[in-house]
Amino acid sequence: MQTNLVSEQFKQQGFVLIKQLIEPSTIAKLQNFCQHLDDEAKSHYFLGQSLDNIAIIQNADTPYISRINSLFLFKPQFACLLAHTKLMNYVEAIIGEPALPTYESIVIKHSQDTHGFDWHRDMPVSTQIPIITVGIYLDDAKAEHGALKVIPRSHCSPLSVCDIKRQLTNSELKSLDVTACAGDVIIHHVNTVHSSTRQEAQAIRRTIYFEFRALSHLINNPIFPNEWIKKRQALIKNIQTLSAKHLQHDIQLPSDFYETQIQMEAAEYCIEFIK
Repeated sequence: MQTNLVSEQFKQQGFVLIKQLIEPSTIAKLQNFCQHLDDEAKSHYFLGQSLDNIAIIQNADTPYISRINSLFLFKPQFACLLAHTKLMNYVEAIIGEPALPTYESIVIKHSQDTHGFDWHRDMPVSTQIPIITVGIYLDDAKAEHGALKVIPRSHCSPLSVCDIKRQLTNSELKSLDVTACAGDVIIHHVNTVHSSTRQEAQAIRRTIYFEFRALSHLINNPIFPNEWIKKRQALIKNIQTLSAKHLQHDIQLPSDFYETQIQMEAAEYCIEFIK
């Protein structure tokens, strides 16, 4: 998909689906990393060890890992995606200038989890330079199984999420199901209103998420210390110097990479109280 077409669709709709951007061989390696990480987390859980940055749901006697934040802390190899030339070209074309990832996580949806994600914006504050969420799909996500739903053009709407939900209920707005396959990438604006229901299929659905912001935005935003920015710049520079065969094994994460904790802006959900 041509870069200008990706940028234009994102600008107009607030999201864009890029088919088969990540090669099958890379997806297979990422799936393997994810399985190892899942096994390690469950092992720590059964041993009663600390599980910071890991969310677990319990079904009967079986734990299920549902989310892992600070992803590189557990598996630095996931950072190989930051050296994916086509992916990073799309990211910087949409943002319009050099960009850095501000967080990285993986969400794992199981049929045993009865909860989905209600309509929300990743960030309620509008910005002149786009801030984007990049979802890299390791498994198929079908509409009938609870895949992503978006409200097209809602990134430009001044309405609250509650107002948009009411318009959906009254059929004044329509949502769009976004079906993805393993290897597909969905990029959406942090102001785009979106949701997903519970995973209806028995198979799990794993999605790696990055948030990217313009370097100029980070430099001018006081919540991002200069030292924190430099660590992320150094990581990307290091990754880009590695050859393809070393990317999956030789990524080194500084021990203090996550030492500085950033208080990110909260997402906007609709919370209404019964009168």
